[in-house]
Amino acid sequence: MHPSPEAMTAIALIVVVTIALTVRSRRKRTVALAAQWQAFQQHRSSGQGQLLQVARVYQHGRRGSKAVVTWCDTGRQQDAWFWNWHVPAGAFLLVNASSGYGPHSHNPNVLYVQPAQVRAWVPGQAARAAQRVGQ
Repeated sequence: MHPSPEAMTAIALIVVVTIALTVRSRRKRTVALAAQWQAFQQHRSSGQGQLLQVARVYQHGRRGSKAVVTWCDTGRQQDAWFWNWHVPAGAFLLVNASSGYGPHSHNPNVLYVQPAQVRAWVPGQAARAAQRVGQ
């Protein structure tokens, strides 16, 4: 038994509407992320902290996250501990934080970041969205 032409038309219409809504939703998200990136860059230009990107998160604990961060001005990588925050991988942050001894890893140069030391942050997708939008 073959579907009727009306059924085929209805199915095609549903597929077209679903695709259109998905594209529209992605565009809205891209524009919103690009706006976040632009606001983040304004914070950065006002000198509010040093720019880093979370290269990878290697542990989520009850009291925070352990991660490897990359300082954007030098490309230097460093272990970091984010107190009371499960920081997302790829995120860009403006921070005013200090380094110290890491007793668990015996690393003499761990960046310790308290929540109040994060001046601004955006997800990693924001930079890519801004490039797509042309900002």
